[in-house]
Amino acid sequence: MNFRRTTTTAPDRPDLMVLPVSPVGAPASGPPGPAAGFPLLHADTGIHLGSDRAGSPVTLAVLGPRAIRIGVLGESLFGRLLACRLVAVGAAVTAVTRGPSLWTPLRAACGARLTVAEDPGSWPSCPGAAPGSGPGPQALVTDLRRPPGRAVGEEPWTTVVHVVRRAPARSVHWQRPDAVLVLGAPYADAVTPVLGSDAGRLTASLEQGEIALFRPGGVAALRPDIAPAETALLRPG
Repeated sequence: MNFRRTTTTAPDRPDLMVLPVSPVGAPASGPPGPAAGFPLLHADTGIHLGSDRAGSPVTLAVLGPRAIRIGVLGESLFGRLLACRLVAVGAAVTAVTRGPSLWTPLRAACGARLTVAEDPGSWPSCPGAAPGSGPGPQALVTDLRRPPGRAVGEEPWTTVVHVVRRAPARSVHWQRPDAVLVLGAPYADAVTPVLGSDAGRLTASLEQGEIALFRPGGVAALRPDIAPAETALLRPG
């Protein structure tokens, strides 16, 4: 599958290439007290993206007991892939798109877990919750030019994915993303204003068929794994 600065003061944003990864649910130091038990902690849920150059699987955290913002630079088709996999891990997905007809096969397969609309309205219609409880996590996938504003998707168990060829300037979503996916070397110029020149150079070095995932702790160059059944759902007709 082929995927194919007038100076202003930029707001602070995390460096997705160098931030350390914080352990989730790390045990407290020292011996447990007499009342210590075995607490159950919610952890982020990841979806499989593909394999890196060493052949190791690469996953992306998409759901958790926090708000998650993901930026995708590239074709809108990848938004449908992420929506498909979000549904698979228990999310109720709302797709806000300029091309609703492109979502027809996927909507038919996902049923009530996928809603397609042309504007976000008052999303989410209900609070997000952990998988298996009530309506579950709430995810918004949009390929509109501008993503939703600051107040949208800030609650626990909500995820917002914005898929666009070039990130809009001064967008809150793109100032502090949890992860950025860049769908190939042609988008090197698009990622530079978002993550800096090092990210642009790395993206430019991607081989044909590779994409880049930038997130706290580092960056991965990978080849997406897409099943034939998924391909049939992503391309209408």
